[in-house]
Amino acid sequence: MKRYTSIGALLALIAILSGCSGSSGSTVPSTSGSTTSVKTSPGGKHAEDTLGGVGNKLKILLGDAPPVIGNLIPTSINIGIDAVNVIYQGQVINIATYSTPYVVNIMANAGQPSNVGIGNVYTGNYDHIQFVVDVPTSNLVANGTTYPIQFLTGQATQSSVGFGGGTVTAAVTSTSSAAASATASVNPNQVTMTVGGDFMIGGSPAAQIQADFNALESLNMNSAGQVFAVPTLVADASLNVGNVSGTVLNQAGAPVTSAVVVALDQNGNVANTTNTDSSGNFILHTLDVNDGGGTYRLVIYNNYTTASGQNLTASGADASMGAFFQGPSVTVTSQQTLALGNLAD
Repeated sequence: MKRYTSIGALLALIAILSGCSGSSGSTVPSTSGSTTSVKTSPGGKHAEDTLGGVGNKLKILLGDAPPVIGNLIPTSINIGIDAVNVIYQGQVINIATYSTPYVVNIMANAGQPSNVGIGNVYTGNYDHIQFVVDVPTSNLVANGTTYPIQFLTGQATQSSVGFGGGTVTAAVTSTSSAAASATASVNPNQVTMTVGGDFMIGGSPAAQIQADFNALESLNMNSAGQVFAVPTLVADASLNVGNVSGTVLNQAGAPVTSAVVVALDQNGNVANTTNTDSSGNFILHTLDVNDGGGTYRLVIYNNYTTASGQNLTASGADASMGAFFQGPSVTVTSQQTLALGNLAD
């Protein structure tokens, strides 16, 4: 992964809300620290209000494919976003802030990423993207029931194949100086999710970032039926990533459900994971086309433990294939989905 020179100061900010069904009044900070409302334009599109200067437009996208969570098959997974930041060497620079949480259904449009924020920043570099999550508006919907998502902080995230350690979830604290000495308290309504990535394109900062909230790895259900999250994200410049889709079938040609498809890079590191649906279909998002020439080896697991500790056993898999089987090697291209067709379990 590349590391870069210092990040330029924030000059101006735009907020654009895609697919928000008429939402309006989201606010963004001006250069003076006050707020400016971004109004919805006719036809449901949002006007972009440049607050001055020229810079590099930065768009943040967030999405994922449908996961299996406990005994639930979600119809929507909603993540409330209070703010989006970029970070370089520990310096946090805000690029989008919302007066009311911007709620993103990461399963919308078949898991294709939705716009979260877009801003104008001086040309500079950054090594992390950070989402400030609003906990009360984050939830999972399945079978007509809404389940609040509890975000766990300071938890180790590592699946049975070693995936998930690249995201840090932390509590948000505020400091009060009203007393004789300042005291810090945890805000129970907010957490931060921070993930690194390769945010350069041909030596220039990326204009658009795609972040995959891997719901399969991130979400789990405890014995009391409560949904909790130990977030596992993957992020990269949108021009640097491609996708892979396919269908896992058993030897009789029937679909294999809840198998986990893992993409390994040429060094054996896990690039991303996903699960098969009731028809055996899967799609792997956000695979870096520059990592080893964009070539990955797929492995399909019939037994798998996610980063949040969920144990999955595939349904319909041939017993003779064991816990996993080797899939094909694939090469992804920028902003394209490579369709593999059927893979025999």
